[in-house]
Amino acid sequence: MIINQYLECLKGLENNINIELIDDSTQKETADFTSEMLMDEKEDLDDMGSILLTDKGSEAFSLTSVSIGWDSTLLLGDVILRGGFVFNGITDSLLFPSDFWKGGISLAPDTIVPDNLKHYEKLNWFEHLPVGIGDSKRGCFIREEGNFPPPIAFYNGGGWYTKLDFDYYKYLELLFQNYGFKGWQFFYIDITADMPKLDEVIEDMRVAIKTLPLLFPDKDWSYHKKRYEDILNKLG
Repeated sequence: MIINQYLECLKGLENNINIELIDDSTQKETADFTSEMLMDEKEDLDDMGSILLTDKGSEAFSLTSVSIGWDSTLLLGDVILRGGFVFNGITDSLLFPSDFWKGGISLAPDTIVPDNLKHYEKLNWFEHLPVGIGDSKRGCFIREEGNFPPPIAFYNGGGWYTKLDFDYYKYLELLFQNYGFKGWQFFYIDITADMPKLDEVIEDMRVAIKTLPLLFPDKDWSYHKKRYEDILNKLG
């Protein structure tokens, strides 16, 4: 199911005459994990992290090598919509130490993390935008023992993140339905007046609303338009 959703997304990007895939940010082929390799990964997750990986979760390993970057070529004045997605390995995401967030809160790599920042260490990213497009926006696991997948969060750089009320599989479904356009997550989380980088958030949403109906005219973007308008009304 996950791979079919990815392939449908890729098809929509490749067949769109108004989208240009970025050569140095694009690796379309999914990884081919043998049953033996998957068994080894399952054992590592269970032994090192006490995480039980199901057969459904095993499919996500196929996305490990996928990296897509794209630009809209539509000429819309100051509006340029970009997007894509880069996937981390599942084992890397769940077992390896995370430090991607340290730069956002001005910690050097060898700095001992104080207790009040320990919660960041529970995060590790499984997906982000390509470098140069907005790779501070990251889908993250909130790592904990138990069945895969653990809860997830959306990290927007600068030390800010929010726990999501949907799971990893729903995140991937929405990611591919939205072709990974920059800022798609903002349409599915609570936007508040005290949110860091609020001007950038609203701008990402504005660019998306203006461009998506022209870029993908066969899709229904009415939800996004209404969500954007509701947020503007809420913020006054």
